[in-house]
Amino acid sequence: MQSLTKGKNLIALGSAALLTQGAPALALQQSVDEAVTVEKVDSLTKQILLKEIELERFSLHYTIEVARQGRWKGWRYAAMQEANNSLGLYGGILSTWNRGRVLHHPERLNVKVQETANHLPMIGSIIGASAAAGEFGVNSYHDIRVRMRGYSPGVSIRHIRTIKEDIQNLLEQRQHLVNQASTDSNLDRYDEVFNAEAKVLNDMLEQSLQEFSRYHVGARRLLAFQQSQYLFDVAKYTTSAIGAHFAFLSLYKHKRVWNGRAGVFFAVSGQLTMMAPILSRFVGWEVARMTKRKVDKALPEAEEAKIAELQSDMQALDKLMKEKHAADTAVASITEREAIFDVHEKDFTGAIRREEKKVAAARLTATENVAAGAFVGGSKTAQSIFFLIPGYDHRYNSATKRAGRVTNDMLFTAAVIGLPATSFAILDTLRIQVQGEIQRQKARRRGALPGQIVAARLKALDDMERGLKASM
Repeated sequence: MQSLTKGKNLIALGSAALLTQGAPALALQQSVDEAVTVEKVDSLTKQILLKEIELERFSLHYTIEVARQGRWKGWRYAAMQEANNSLGLYGGILSTWNRGRVLHHPERLNVKVQETANHLPMIGSIIGASAAAGEFGVNSYHDIRVRMRGYSPGVSIRHIRTIKEDIQNLLEQRQHLVNQASTDSNLDRYDEVFNAEAKVLNDMLEQSLQEFSRYHVGARRLLAFQQSQYLFDVAKYTTSAIGAHFAFLSLYKHKRVWNGRAGVFFAVSGQLTMMAPILSRFVGWEVARMTKRKVDKALPEAEEAKIAELQSDMQALDKLMKEKHAADTAVASITEREAIFDVHEKDFTGAIRREEKKVAAARLTATENVAAGAFVGGSKTAQSIFFLIPGYDHRYNSATKRAGRVTNDMLFTAAVIGLPATSFAILDTLRIQVQGEIQRQKARRRGALPGQIVAARLKALDDMERGLKASM
């Protein structure tokens, strides 16, 4: 009996000893499991951020390639149009002088001088139409080259969608781990901060997609606007050149009916001048609307991003880290990642503000262009009336002295009407280019040129990528 009691005591003591030795091992195992789970979540988060960087880098390269505008494109086109308008002004002055000096004796009109006065605007219009056609060709060639480099609309959207799906898969894996951790009493304290960071990661994805959407839609709008504007310019300058040639034929063939035909083409040119600023912007707006609809269908998340939402989720994450995990080394990497989130938020906010400024500037420019087009085009249309009347009114298609005097008076008036409009076009073109160059130089000094901004962002992305890879 005594030996049985002694054996039970030994067993009890042995069990107690085993339990005492197993407690540290169990605690160590729990600590290892906790560290492995946190490390897995951390690794997935870094992979997500690397994919985010890949997405943003593609968007930036996309805007560099697709929305590229030559440094001297504006000046080149403006110089050709200045030549066009200057020849038109010279022809107008010559016509005003030649017809004005013989108002009372139209039979003394110097026909050769008047023919020259009609040829000069014709040559100018041919220069203007050729310049517009040339810029249309340059844009078309550049668009083909960009597509060959893999930045066509369809290929780009598919590439972005692939990256988006990769990020969403990683986010799902991460969330699965976080959900498992929430059921573990040793890990549930991380549940709140992991979910807070997941919201920020989702916000970043949506905003990166929205940024690509803005770049893509903006590039297609700009190309459509410019190409339609060049086509309208080709049309209005071509019709103006034909009108000037017909005015020359009225003198060369001694048939005033050609003045009426010239008036028809001048009227068409004037109406195109008035409507081109409106129609080209409508074309750009319509292309942008259709493009955005396609992007939203392929990347619906791009429509949901909001600056306030990212800022709010970042503040919530920062508050959690400071209040509950300030001294927790297990999730210290989240604090380091907050710097990346902050850079992304500032870039995104800056892009939105720049876009708003561009929209405001575009509206002002559009208003100015519409007003200028109305003035110049209206003057051209008024000129056409003074060609139509003597050209098609049978009373003035004869060799009488009255018919000659009325014709000379009306064509003199047409020349006078054109002088202010042509002078305005010359000065306004120069103003636009000088003003644009001043703004460009100011932006360059601030480092705010599109190329400078993109280069800075690409460098920041490279630095982030190196840091993330080094910590993996």
